[in-house]
Amino acid sequence: MPGLSDAVAPLLLLVALPLAHMAHAQAPAATAVATEKVAWWSVTRPQKAGIFSALLPGAGQVYNGQAWKVPLVCGALAGSVYAEVHYWQLYKEYKAGKDAREQFARGNTSAVDRGPRSSKEPSNAAQLYRLNSYRTSRDIWLGLNAVVYGLQILDAVTIAHLHDFDISENLAMHWQPTALPVASSGWAPGLRVALTVRSSNRSF
Repeated sequence: MPGLSDAVAPLLLLVALPLAHMAHAQAPAATAVATEKVAWWSVTRPQKAGIFSALLPGAGQVYNGQAWKVPLVCGALAGSVYAEVHYWQLYKEYKAGKDAREQFARGNTSAVDRGPRSSKEPSNAAQLYRLNSYRTSRDIWLGLNAVVYGLQILDAVTIAHLHDFDISENLAMHWQPTALPVASSGWAPGLRVALTVRSSNRSF
């Protein structure tokens, strides 16, 4: 729904900007206290979580104190790997069957499609269609494996970034209706968001 997305996007931007500003303001202090050692490297907490997750999926979540996510990470990776292996095996079977059928068509009578599924295809065209379908599925699941692997690293890094983020009572967020300047119509109703640090009386 284009109308809905056009209305929601400015509100999300208004909320994201002060939060991003606040995260940037806290970055120096968080970095100073979160520097740790991995072997001989000096890394920040997010970097350490990312390294753990890259070496062993789910390890970054354990490091962040969210061990309950490990079954989710392992389940997602196991499912995507299983699907990838399944379609890879089907592709290999149909590829071997295609080669055998082509050799038989060229006069090699000893070349026979012996695949348990491939050999049952009623025609070469049907066999080739299945081969292309399984090749596509194999490639898609290979990409999904990479996405799942990358997302669990991103999750670990993001949670590690938020570990030292100030969410104490010194922070306060307020919002109120306001008028926003719009180039096409002059002014339009909107939402003003203010994030305040009470201890320093600063508002972003």
